[in-house]
Amino acid sequence: MTAAGTTKLSGHEARPAPSGDSLSAAPRRRLGFNLSVLAGGQVVTWSVTLLWTLVIPRALGPVGMGRITAAYAVAAILGVVLGLGTKTFLVREIVARPADAGSLLSAALALRVCSMPLFAAAVVAYGYLSHFGSPVLYVATGAVFFTLLTEPFQAGWQGVERMEYLAYSDGLDKTAQSFLGIGIVLLGFGVLGLVSTALVIEALIVVLNAWWIRRYISITHRPKVRQMRHVARYSLPYWSFGLFFMIYLWIDSVMLSLLAHPAVVGWYGVSTKLFTTLMFVPAILATAWLPRLVRSFEGGSAGLHAAARVPIELTLGLALPICVVTLMTARPVIRLLYGPSYVHATPVMIVLALCLPPMYLNTMMNQVLIAANRQRVWTWVMLGATVVNPAFNYVLIRVTQSRYHNGAVGAAISLLLTELLIVGVGIVVVGHRLFARSSLWRLARVALAAALMAGIMYEARPLGFVFASMVGGLGFVGAVVALRVPSAAEIAWLREHMHCGHKSHARLRPWRRASS
Repeated sequence: MTAAGTTKLSGHEARPAPSGDSLSAAPRRRLGFNLSVLAGGQVVTWSVTLLWTLVIPRALGPVGMGRITAAYAVAAILGVVLGLGTKTFLVREIVARPADAGSLLSAALALRVCSMPLFAAAVVAYGYLSHFGSPVLYVATGAVFFTLLTEPFQAGWQGVERMEYLAYSDGLDKTAQSFLGIGIVLLGFGVLGLVSTALVIEALIVVLNAWWIRRYISITHRPKVRQMRHVARYSLPYWSFGLFFMIYLWIDSVMLSLLAHPAVVGWYGVSTKLFTTLMFVPAILATAWLPRLVRSFEGGSAGLHAAARVPIELTLGLALPICVVTLMTARPVIRLLYGPSYVHATPVMIVLALCLPPMYLNTMMNQVLIAANRQRVWTWVMLGATVVNPAFNYVLIRVTQSRYHNGAVGAAISLLLTELLIVGVGIVVVGHRLFARSSLWRLARVALAAALMAGIMYEARPLGFVFASMVGGLGFVGAVVALRVPSAAEIAWLREHMHCGHKSHARLRPWRRASS
């Protein structure tokens, strides 16, 4: 602090910092507020994505969805070179050194722009060598480029704990893509029109984020080469992790596109779209808790492990009922959302549902290692996953494709096997310090409640999956209360923070405040 009420950001003179909006005030923002705005944004995203889901896959068919899935998979994997792993590095650095936020963001943006020619050349080379060089691939590449330009701004919002802007950005993005995309497809412009719409929208999202962030972080217009080297150097462990993770995330779709018919890729594409939607729980909790985990590490590893038990127990406690609901409703949900032409996506969705608990846990263990500045450990874990997972995929896709004419099931099984291996390694590395005996007893009671929920839904299935889900959910909540899973202190904490978050919503004026 340079004076009372002012904050000096790198490369700029001190300027007034309104109460509650400065970087130094960010740590005092209620965790409940951040959780509530992220959850509220997720509800909006779900609503508009549901509309997209009901229209687009039916209009394009499995082959069209397969083309989109393959194009974005290739662009996303090659685009990790452009990202340089800076997003997670920026979050941690902005929390630890808020005065350097402006210069850090400026250097990260400059690095991504400078990497663009390499990214484009890699995509063109892949298109030529694989004979997949279509306009759809190149337009999808442009959309991915603008998405990567948005990431440094998202790191800024997370670092200063202004999670509402993450919700605004994602909500606007998904809303525009849903409504405009539906209109474009219904007018007959097809797959190319859909990805072109995404390209324009992602470019506008970059502009909006740049406009909003001016109030909180002053980004230098001429980044220093020294700072760019600093960001590139210290982002390397995160870049390595991001590279391996992106390959791991998309390699199944790429291999499917090479080993199976485009329709099979379409079955897998709609299943993974639903699956990634269900990853909202660890995404929200990791985003909201990471800055606090970084601060807790200042008191030593013991403080970090103690602080991490709450989000990890909460994440696993929510993963089990979500897994049960997904398992029990996979068939009717697939048929309702996508129509009878996607019926072969049902077994894929069932296998992916089993991936939810291990993937939820792996996401949170990664956040703990990031907070402890041990990202290199998880990078080695992901390196192993990128070796094992393609091997699984190569064998299982071919087997399930030849025997059942559905290689997508093999890709889903490969993901499940890999996630279970990652859980085992993660528990050895860090997980055994995060679970006390009381934690294991609590999770056992949650598992019992989830099993009861599955039994109720099975018996109620003749009445429809919506009713079965409702009564199953009520049964789960009742069992959790009867088994005394949450303590009285935790219930009081939840009420306090959620009430604070509710009151904070009334004060939000994003458009007026961001432009003032």
